[in-house]
Amino acid sequence: MRFKRQEPFRYQLGQPLSAELIASDGQHSVLIHDISPHGMKLEAKKRLPFSREGSEVEVSFAVGGGSLTVGGRLVWERPFARIYYYGIRLHVTKQEEERLIEAIKQHAAESRRMQ
Repeated sequence: MRFKRQEPFRYQLGQPLSAELIASDGQHSVLIHDISPHGMKLEAKKRLPFSREGSEVEVSFAVGGGSLTVGGRLVWERPFARIYYYGIRLHVTKQEEERLIEAIKQHAAESRRMQ
C-alpha cells in the first residue's frame, strides 16, 4: 500500500492550537488539528478562499514556548456541517523546518507532563 504523505512524522494535537491565518481576503481565526514539518490540518468557521490551483496563505501560531509564522498553500478543503477543514502544504526552509520540529517536540513533551 502506498501512502500520499511522505512525512517523517505528523503530530496529532490533543487540544487544537489557536492560530491566525492571512489569506487573500483578510485575516481568519483558525484551529490547528495536526502538524508536520511540511503541512498541517486546520479548521475554520468560515470558508477560506480555496482554489484547486492552491491558495497562498500565512499562518501564525504559538507552539513549544515560542511563536511561529509560516507560509503555505491550501491544497484541500472538506466542508463538514458548519465548519471547514483544510490541508496546508507549508513552504519552509531547512532552518524553519528544524525550528518547527523542535517546537513540536517541545509541545509534545509539555503536553505529556500536563497529563
